[in-house]
Amino acid sequence: MTSPRSISRLEKIRLGGTEQWIRIQGKDTSNPVLLLIQQGPGLPMLNEAADGNKLWHLEDDFVVVYWDQRACGKSFSTAIPPESMTLDQLMTDTHELMQALTQRFQVAQLYVTGFSFGGTIAALVAARHPELIRALVCVNLDVKFDVAERVAYDFALEQATRLGNKRAVRELRRIGLPPHLDSKTFSTRVKWVTNFGGVNRQESYTRLLLKTLRQLVLSRDYTLFDIVRTLRGMSFVQDQLLPKLATLNLFEQLPRLDVPVFLLQGRHDYVAPVSSAEQFYQMLQAPQGKQLVWFDESAHTPQYEEPGKFREVLLTIKHHCEEGRGQ
Repeated sequence: MTSPRSISRLEKIRLGGTEQWIRIQGKDTSNPVLLLIQQGPGLPMLNEAADGNKLWHLEDDFVVVYWDQRACGKSFSTAIPPESMTLDQLMTDTHELMQALTQRFQVAQLYVTGFSFGGTIAALVAARHPELIRALVCVNLDVKFDVAERVAYDFALEQATRLGNKRAVRELRRIGLPPHLDSKTFSTRVKWVTNFGGVNRQESYTRLLLKTLRQLVLSRDYTLFDIVRTLRGMSFVQDQLLPKLATLNLFEQLPRLDVPVFLLQGRHDYVAPVSSAEQFYQMLQAPQGKQLVWFDESAHTPQYEEPGKFREVLLTIKHHCEEGRGQ
């Protein structure tokens, strides 16, 4: 039986001058609000709502907000100016969404969980607007773009050579050493890093792609037209955004965060390197507390590779934050 305080809504919201889409799900609107920010660049999020809740059951304990960011998924439009695809604009969009959610649910702060590049956006917004964030959870955070590119490429080429995979060696040598700042070369590298277990230790690139397509087709939120737009949006975002991420360096850009910070990191990640995560954690000044949580059986997607632990960590964070607030 549906509770009178439950919520399940697909909504259009104007952020940064463009129309974007969110899905709000929760069993009780009096629960804390949790904003999820998708990895990327270019990937949708609304399509993951059904599978995500089956794995994590976060909607039992939070009001969960899934968001197709600017030019991603259902939010893609040919009217979006290419020049608006900047990290600063994505931060502005995120801040506006956070403000809208605090007003909508009459709360002072949100829980924010960002995956990979989504964690980078979340962390940068937290530095500018700590007053809006109860706790920040960054899952396999992108810290330094050029280092991550080189680690990923070296891993893929080394594995291809070791395994005698001539096609992989040929394709990787064809795109050459990083930087890979367009959708074609970026996708080639991602494909082979994925196939050799650097993204998800159980899934190949093709299986992950088919999973995304299945989610899009089965989702109640996407029409066939939306699915086509989603695929167009992926390459559009990557082609516009990747050149601007080449100088991303959180060691310089993010020395301090004035919110409770939780860095979740897969031990076998070859997209967001373990070494960068450890160095960033050690360097980061976090007066309200910081914690580095390891996922020993995961690569770049611990939320899917170890979903039970992911849920447990988020509920523990909620418990500690709410307990502290009540004292």
